[in-house]
Amino acid sequence: MLQKQEFGVIGNEPPAMKWMIPITFLLIAMAGCTTVLFVGVLKPTSTAAFVFFSVWLIFPYTAMSAALILLRRKGNQSFHWYVVAVIVSTGGILFLADVIFWRPDAQGSIAVLMTPILQGGALALLLPVVWWLSRNART
Repeated sequence: MLQKQEFGVIGNEPPAMKWMIPITFLLIAMAGCTTVLFVGVLKPTSTAAFVFFSVWLIFPYTAMSAALILLRRKGNQSFHWYVVAVIVSTGGILFLADVIFWRPDAQGSIAVLMTPILQGGALALLLPVVWWLSRNART
């Protein structure tokens, strides 16, 4: 019996994943766009500075999206991975909003540059837990 294969994934994924996947990627894309808007609010002195800050701050969203796509193609997807991506994306936006709008100070620029590193730290803390949860959910 042949199963439908789309984008490298067998078409027998749970119904919840069918709506969770596009919503997760939409939220990650919205977080990336919001980050670029926040960079514009910071008023960088040149176009090169704008591009540098934008690329640096968007890197975690790009990496998470690529990882989710690879997990899906390998068939190792679990809704736990998508939840972590949304949590880390939302945390990054909230951190930037806090530093830029809610409590701005002189050291805010350092905090803005640290945002991708903090998001990577959050991923490093959450990924072992999610790996364990997704592995045990399948057995």
